[in-house]
Amino acid sequence: MSEFPDFSSPITLIGQRQSINTQKVALMMAMTQTPFKFSSINIMKDEHKTDGYESINPFGRIPTFIQGDLVLFQSGLILRYLAKRTGKFGYQSEKEEYEVENWYGFAYDYFSFGLARIRYINRFQGGIPQNLKDFFKPNTLRGMNLLESHLANKLWLALDRPSLAEFYCHPMVAVWRDADIMLSDYPATNAWFQRFQNIPGWVEQEKLLESMENN
Repeated sequence: MSEFPDFSSPITLIGQRQSINTQKVALMMAMTQTPFKFSSINIMKDEHKTDGYESINPFGRIPTFIQGDLVLFQSGLILRYLAKRTGKFGYQSEKEEYEVENWYGFAYDYFSFGLARIRYINRFQGGIPQNLKDFFKPNTLRGMNLLESHLANKLWLALDRPSLAEFYCHPMVAVWRDADIMLSDYPATNAWFQRFQNIPGWVEQEKLLESMENN
């Protein structure tokens, strides 16, 4: 008997449509054809800090993934769970696992503490303070340059096929318009970006979540 709930049981994703981490999980479920219900909360109003929410997710972060009595709190863990249960975008050996998971660390080191921060300042704080944007700019450019160099002779980040590595990085690169970078300055990265969006099932994540907010 599996220790997991029946995967056909309903899934609820709690998060905010503007959240990149929420978008990563929504994209994975869309591309693996995994039905889910979206429950929206507003972290700008501290709804993730309420007693009610923290009784579900004691970390007080988003997103939260609920399926039966299984509750997962971190986007990377949710993505790995979905890959395992659906058999899609995962790894087939321990070596592949390490190669894929390298990109989780990359996205955290360079994009969470780079372009995602600049995007937040631009989108939610009107681009102020400039000095904080300047602080995150070098890490953003370093990450983009490393990505460009890596993709110069590769179709996909980690394997010979799209994998979890794409889900770790693609939704973060997708906010380039709000992060003071031009994707056209990185032709290999731009080609990879478009290649992933051409996979059947890809959707624009924020629009998907917005359409689900009131359903």
